[in-house]
Amino acid sequence: MDRAVPALIREHTRMTTLWPSRRSVLLTTSGVLAFALAGCGSDVSDGSGGTAKGEGSDGGASDNAGARTPVDAVDDATPTPPADGDRDIDRSVPYLELSADSSGPVVDLLLDFRCPPCKGFMEMHREYIDGLVKDESVVLRIHPRPMLDARRESTFSQNAACAAAAIYAQDPALLMEFEHAMYAQQAPTGEDPDPTLSEIIAIAQDCGADETCVQQIVQRAYVPWTLEVVEPEAAALEVGTPTVIIDGTIWDGDWTQPGALEKAVGV
Repeated sequence: MDRAVPALIREHTRMTTLWPSRRSVLLTTSGVLAFALAGCGSDVSDGSGGTAKGEGSDGGASDNAGARTPVDAVDDATPTPPADGDRDIDRSVPYLELSADSSGPVVDLLLDFRCPPCKGFMEMHREYIDGLVKDESVVLRIHPRPMLDARRESTFSQNAACAAAAIYAQDPALLMEFEHAMYAQQAPTGEDPDPTLSEIIAIAQDCGADETCVQQIVQRAYVPWTLEVVEPEAAALEVGTPTVIIDGTIWDGDWTQPGALEKAVGV
């Protein structure tokens, strides 16, 4: 069901320079569809083919299989962003983009690594999403939100999102493997401890993280990006997680129904 576009969203849609795209910004001024499915709430509700900047790919998992670097990682250490000229991502946009050259629809996924429905979404649609990226059928944009950290007094979501960005900066082709591996290690209940930063690094290493990637995770290099770019842009949409946006329109379908996502994407 459509709902009126709040003033905050209308302002957001005018900021097109923050979301460079050949077709659309995240929302259009014509309207916003409410996201009514079960998911982790927003601030207003409780309810390969990418491009990394700087260093090119150095072989990914095949060059690092089984490698482990002893680390002494502190979950809330002061972030140290990449210096000019270092391996980096495009920190001007709130997503990590895959199959950017696709002529298909643009699909944005707003996710939080601590969100149980996000885990369910990724597990249910893993084969389909991976196939879309492999075949370059869509432009896929992953928005790794740290949304749940504030209400949980935690740094897990931002650290995991930072690690996803570091993996992407090394080689975009490793991102989806890391996404799936992180969700597989999500704490089973709200009472169970989250993976520590050192454990996040171990997961990244299993996915092929090299020394530079590990150091960026240790330094929490992309935490400012998650807090200052990713989360404010997502919060302005007044949605929770998981949220699916297809060619600029928030999808209000039921992702738990077999075939519903495929029908909505149209690929």
